[in-house]
Amino acid sequence: MRVNFVMVCESLNKGGIDLSLAGADTKAEASDALGKRDILLVVLLASYSLVYFHRTMTGVMEAEIASISVRYGYDSALYLSLLSSAYFYAYSLSQFVVGSLIDYYGIKRVGSIFLLLLSLGTLLMMVPDPLVMVLGRAVVGFMSVAAFLSYQRSLSLYYRTEEQVRATALALVAGNLTAAVATYPLRRALDSIGLNGTLTLLATFTLLLSAAVYLASADTRSSGNLGEYLAKTRSSLRRVVSDKHSWGVSLGALATYGTGLSFQSSWGQIFLSKAFGLDKVEVSYYLLILATVFMASCPVAGYLSDKVVKKRKPFLTASSILMAFSWLLLLASSAFSSTLFLGVALVSLGVSLGPHIVISVMMREAHGPTIAATSVAFMNTVLFLGTAVLNSVLPQLHYSIAVLVSATLSAIGGIVVQLLTRETYT
Repeated sequence: MRVNFVMVCESLNKGGIDLSLAGADTKAEASDALGKRDILLVVLLASYSLVYFHRTMTGVMEAEIASISVRYGYDSALYLSLLSSAYFYAYSLSQFVVGSLIDYYGIKRVGSIFLLLLSLGTLLMMVPDPLVMVLGRAVVGFMSVAAFLSYQRSLSLYYRTEEQVRATALALVAGNLTAAVATYPLRRALDSIGLNGTLTLLATFTLLLSAAVYLASADTRSSGNLGEYLAKTRSSLRRVVSDKHSWGVSLGALATYGTGLSFQSSWGQIFLSKAFGLDKVEVSYYLLILATVFMASCPVAGYLSDKVVKKRKPFLTASSILMAFSWLLLLASSAFSSTLFLGVALVSLGVSLGPHIVISVMMREAHGPTIAATSVAFMNTVLFLGTAVLNSVLPQLHYSIAVLVSATLSAIGGIVVQLLTRETYT
């Protein structure tokens, strides 16, 4: 008996197939399917890592951004907020378009094409003009969506319930590895080969990943009617948007990951330099601490959710509450001007960020694999549009006010999650 890659993986996703009864050919096919699943996983993880690098790289670029601002007569704080938030506005506004395309046409075509365009957007950032650089960041943000949504669709298709959060944690680990690279290592790269050299390397790597996604993925649709696609998209969106659970998870995501990401990608460097008098290299060290702890806490939270507690909702609630406490610790560290206290606060913030990884799983489990990318896209729209607003506003406020705003949002998020969301682990 012969079975194709997607059929085997869908069987595995539903609880596994009895290889002892399936016959020799099916065993070989199943083994091959698992191998292809893992290859696709690695390729999509690499793609998401690249996207995460773009997301956080502006967090240590204040010196370059200030230099460009002075050269063209821009206010440096305003230009920093524009350059960092352009990615997030575009990323949030493209979610529904990209998510529905991936659900309808598959990872193979949509994922690879968008990564190709991401490479071109990276090159656009090399044009020596502030407005063109902002446009390049927006193109990068728009195209980056495909990486994470493709990964989420692949998990929904090919992984069991008890594997979901741990597999999602892999993405956060991979992402935070590159977020760590986007701190001190990026600072060294910018100082040695410059911004254009760094962007050239990123564009080349993106081009290679585009080809790899096309070759690795078997998820594709050979044909499709535009009218059918639009009708399915409207139906899927209506189903997701009308569910209060979707709003609860999405606002919880903004309260946790959104506030933390805003700190990493924009105003955190301002806080560290002004509150503690740190230089640009020292700033990158402390942001590296946050990224490293965040990375380590993700798989721990994933294991606890999948295998021990076997729940999702308590983790998102706990993340919101613990983050609110961590923001207050951060504020206290600035009040005492204690770098030791600062280190403790950043470790606490990183640990409290870890449990938020259940957010995409809570969306996919609530709405099923057929609209996996679309449901996560809705959550990402709320999350990253909110993050874009935070990146536009918080760098221009006094750092103590920025911390208080973040603490308030995190606390409110815990209440919203408790009231609106439901448990999705089955």
